[in-house]
Amino acid sequence: KTLWGNLILGPTARDTLQKNKKTGEYEINPKVRDEPNDNILSFILGKCKNLVPDLDAAEVIHTFSGARAKNTREDWIIEPCPTEKNVIYAAGIDSPGIAGSPAIAVEVCRLLKQAGAPISEMDPAFNPNRAPIVVPKDGWRGIKAGPVGKYTNPKENVICKCEKVTEAEVIEACRRSLPIDSTQAIRKRTRAGMGHCQGDPDNYGCEAR
Repeated sequence: KTLWGNLILGPTARDTLQKNKKTGEYEINPKVRDEPNDNILSFILGKCKNLVPDLDAAEVIHTFSGARAKNTREDWIIEPCPTEKNVIYAAGIDSPGIAGSPAIAVEVCRLLKQAGAPISEMDPAFNPNRAPIVVPKDGWRGIKAGPVGKYTNPKENVICKCEKVTEAEVIEACRRSLPIDSTQAIRKRTRAGMGHCQGDPDNYGCEAR
């Protein structure tokens, strides 16, 4: 479960390419390309119900899919470009890329320094920890949801009712060094609009607030 009590199930992965045994070249796998979406979803839900037998598909908030980096070496590619020494490749990073990212960064810095880049030692004053934007709520204690303009205290005024994200948390996200230029960016920083209604204007209209 997430910090907010949501259950995440998955993932699955399928190779879209297959190696031609005669030519040695990689080609699109037609079985994967042409498989109906209903078959894919039925397979995933079946596996999820093996983990959580009482899972109700009607209660699913969101599903995600995407193309993941893959290469024919069957390993990550972290090395200098063979034709341009000032370029370092960090490619084909699939699982567990997030867990491995600190070590990848250290290796890339080493390769850049080896290539002649002015890489200095780590700044001892650097703080790698960021203060959280959204904090868990104790039910509805201390926060309020209502028509636009009814509550003026940003720390109390709820922007997203499903996820209980306050106006103050959205403002804090906008003031951070990483720019926010869309409602999607606000979603990713604060979870506003990521709850069960998915920002439905007929529910609370959080994205219009």
